[in-house]
Amino acid sequence: LSVQNVVARRFLLSSRFIRMGYVSLTVVTVVLCVLQLLLVSAIGHHPVGEGPKRHFEAKAEHFLVIGCDGFGGMFLENATSFLPHFAKFFANGATTTRMRDRNPSVSAPNWAAITTSMSIEESGVNSNSWTPADDNPGNDITGGGMPPISGAGKVPQAYWAAAKIQNPELKTAISISWDWINYLCDNNTCDDLFRGKEDDLAVAKAMAGFIHDHQPNVMFVHFDSIDDAGHSSYWGSEKYYNATKNVDGYIGLMLDALDAAGIADKTLVIVTADHGGWQSHHGDFSQSNVYIPGLFMGPGVRPKYKISSPTSNLDFAPTGLTAIGLKPGEFMQGRVLQEIFQYPSE
Repeated sequence: LSVQNVVARRFLLSSRFIRMGYVSLTVVTVVLCVLQLLLVSAIGHHPVGEGPKRHFEAKAEHFLVIGCDGFGGMFLENATSFLPHFAKFFANGATTTRMRDRNPSVSAPNWAAITTSMSIEESGVNSNSWTPADDNPGNDITGGGMPPISGAGKVPQAYWAAAKIQNPELKTAISISWDWINYLCDNNTCDDLFRGKEDDLAVAKAMAGFIHDHQPNVMFVHFDSIDDAGHSSYWGSEKYYNATKNVDGYIGLMLDALDAAGIADKTLVIVTADHGGWQSHHGDFSQSNVYIPGLFMGPGVRPKYKISSPTSNLDFAPTGLTAIGLKPGEFMQGRVLQEIFQYPSE
């Protein structure tokens, strides 16, 4: 029995009316239900292990997701000593290196998960060969793919599209090294779009320019060189870590651009990856492949906070949208990471 039921039953059984037989069993049942509802309303009902739900005050006006393709969480854990901009997140924000990606640990399904907050089954993006044509399998029930839950023939709804639906005046900016991500920019939801064709430095400079010129509210940038280094040598090699140093510099360029534009203290910055790897490949179901970083820094974020609760790459988009005062998108499946934020009473 629940605590509420135990309390209610003891109350009723001690009642002189029950002892005297004046109340029928049906009435007793009704009263029990009413008392349980009152108790739930008074103390709240929470799953085992969770405390009362609190709602943080949205303090950001902008949020930026920085995607570092192939930078597995386990490869970041011992590297912050030579990655000063990554290290800033550990010193000033909320972090984990054990967030989980979606299986299989390959790029397209996981960038779709990060940007849409839909799993593979929900977005329909199941491999790197996916194209928008796979969104509308029609009558092909055996080999034509799966439509996204956002509707057949529609590209899975990314967080920048969800933001535009709620407030068309918001400015969005996307700068990408891997061109596949362009598939998720549809219906004029990307105000500024740069397709860098695997030139990470050009991608960083383009986003810095967008920040300087337009101060976008919703941003996404993708760097590809760490993944390239893993494939051409191996995950954890000297070449691999040299690539992480380069990307660390590009992150510094983003942070400097936010500061120069006067919006650094108004921007939630998130750094993550699509997958890790092992030897010279990825896609296996293993810790080196599945664990990815989840780094958060910005207004209201707890400093030096280690995220210990279970979380996945579905949680980035709803958390970012909520941080700027919007609601998670209609089709988003992840949760808002409320635990990473400070509350007004703290």
